[in-house]
Amino acid sequence: MAAPSNGSGNLVEEFEESFQACLNVLTKQEASPCVEKEEVKVEVERFIDLARQMEAFFLQKRFLLSAMRPELLVKEDNNELKCELQRKEELLRRHYDKISQWQNLLADLQGHTVYNKCQQQSAQAPQAVQQAPAPQHVVQQSVQAQQMAAAAAAQQAALQQQAALQQQQVPRPPHPPAYPATVQRR
Repeated sequence: MAAPSNGSGNLVEEFEESFQACLNVLTKQEASPCVEKEEVKVEVERFIDLARQMEAFFLQKRFLLSAMRPELLVKEDNNELKCELQRKEELLRRHYDKISQWQNLLADLQGHTVYNKCQQQSAQAPQAVQQAPAPQHVVQQSVQAQQMAAAAAAQQAALQQQAALQQQQVPRPPHPPAYPATVQRR
């Protein structure tokens, strides 16, 4: 690891100072263009050098930690996997919510379609009766048939709604199988 440049020994403070110096050079308005380019280049190189020193410092500490306390790395990996599982479960939950919304919308549309067909049939039947006079018992049978058709359509719509509700209550698939916590190495 390279030695700190200003001798204070605090790499983070030096890094912050270098960053501020880069910002100051870039926001300064009074310097000439060619001097400014050289000054910017020097400050950016210093900033990059300090960034590399900090990266080396943290990598060195990470290596020491992994050598001395390997269980901490396993614990960290385990926490990352748990977070990823939670994120994916939340995503699945949102997908299931959207699926149920679409199923409800589809059931509503299908229910309206059946209802509209029933209304059209009942509207067409009286017109046919008016066009050709028929005996009284034929008219009564026609009215009864229309009532039965309307009742059957209403019953079918109720069954479709009930099926849609049952689909919403279907339990979600179980969690994916868990992977073994420890892996045997040879």
